[in-house]
Amino acid sequence: SGLAAGLALAVLMLPTVTRTTEVVLRLVPGGLREAGLALGATEWSTTRHVVLPTARSGIVTAVILGVARVIGETAPLLLTTLGAVSMNWSPFEGKQSALPLYVYRLFQLPQEVAIQRAWTGALVLLILVFVLFVTARIIGGRGPGHISRFRRARLAREGLA
Repeated sequence: SGLAAGLALAVLMLPTVTRTTEVVLRLVPGGLREAGLALGATEWSTTRHVVLPTARSGIVTAVILGVARVIGETAPLLLTTLGAVSMNWSPFEGKQSALPLYVYRLFQLPQEVAIQRAWTGALVLLILVFVLFVTARIIGGRGPGHISRFRRARLAREGLA
């Protein structure tokens, strides 16, 4: 079912996201944590208001890279979705289809049109992954503690910036 496929891909994505998030959280300067605690904030409050906003771009990048990694995974989809020929809109019942599975099946057909469609599907997958990597690079390129223009405007309204 589609639910089983989604769970399989989520489990496949977890190590990438977890490891990258762990590294990003360790990169947050200890001085920021100490400053929050020195000002009387609790450890949870410091984590919520100082550490997580500082590491937000890295965490978002980790999630995007994890999603990009699982986009092309075919094996879990073959084992869990059973590969429908047509689109099934219910993720809980019946066979499902996915683009990697579609490409895999078309490459097995002898017709030239099927091969061309398979290459087109593969190109779409590559473009999706490329867009996700560029997005991750743009978001991840911002340094720790980068303040967005929306947050800067809110801080200015509150008289803090």
